Amino acid sequence: MQDQQQPNRIKDIRTRMGMTQQEFAVMLGRTQGNIGHYELREQMPPDVARKLIFEAAIRGHRVTYGDIYGEVDAPLAKEILRRDALELAERKRRYAED
Repeated sequence: MQDQQQPNRIKDIRTRMGMTQQEFAVMLGRTQGNIGHYELREQMPPDVARKLIFEAAIRGHRVTYGDIYGEVDAPLAKEILRRDALELAERKRRYAED
C-alpha cells in the first residue's frame, strides 16, 4: 500500500500529460482499473513503466524511471537506460515514417 507521505507519481504523470485514466489505460494497454490501482497503492510493473516512458516520449513528454519509482539506484540502471534510449530512437524513427 502506498505510504501517505509518498507522492502519487503515476497520477502526477498522467495529469501532467493531460490524460484521463481511461486514455492513459488505452495508451498503456491496460484497464482503467489497473491505472486506478497504480495510482492508489500498487507499484507499476517494469514492463508497463517502460511502455509509459516510450509512449510519453512519442507524445512529447519526458518521463523517467525516477519519475515513476522515485530515485533509481541499481547496478544495471545505466545499461538499461542506454538500451531503452536506443530503442526509443528507433521507435521514433519508425513512427515518423508512418
